[in-house]
Amino acid sequence: TRLLVHRRRVMTTLFALAAAHGSLLEAATRTSPVLRQVAQRLLWRRTALENGARFFCELDREIEVAPSGGAKGMGLFAKVDLAEGSVVGRYTGVEMGEDEFDASPSTGLYAMRTNGVVIDGEDPDRSNYCRFINHSVRRANCQATEAWEDDSPLAAVYLETLRDIAAGEELLFDYGEMQPRSIRDAAHMT
Repeated sequence: TRLLVHRRRVMTTLFALAAAHGSLLEAATRTSPVLRQVAQRLLWRRTALENGARFFCELDREIEVAPSGGAKGMGLFAKVDLAEGSVVGRYTGVEMGEDEFDASPSTGLYAMRTNGVVIDGEDPDRSNYCRFINHSVRRANCQATEAWEDDSPLAAVYLETLRDIAAGEELLFDYGEMQPRSIRDAAHMT
């Protein structure tokens, strides 16, 4: 009950600020990082719903990060059965231009390219669990979807299921043109 009351207070504050500033994200940006995270989550959920999403996964409830086996390291796995069209999550990280990314010390292993921008999820403090989704061309059961949110020139990238997923199944998607060729062609990416 305490958490519910706290969430209501945060939401009331956030929406009051949004009314004063004209934008939910702008209001959150002017206040605190915590409110900004709440606002971003609300916005991406709304955007995903508008684009046909049916269900939103949460780490440790519907999905988990676990060893994938072989050279892949960690991966994302369904803890429960997931329906086709479920939103696994929003891919987050440091956003930068392609030239800036190419000049950075990043390995590129956790980077997604979208609309001329690179979202680099290499820093675990500035990214989320979606960075652990592994690549497969033949067994891909998820896809990356771009969506534009309120007044943002940058596309948000969401991972969603392409079909029903059984509990225990690894979540995979074809990196396609979103990753550098050297990474896509690595031997462990089947």
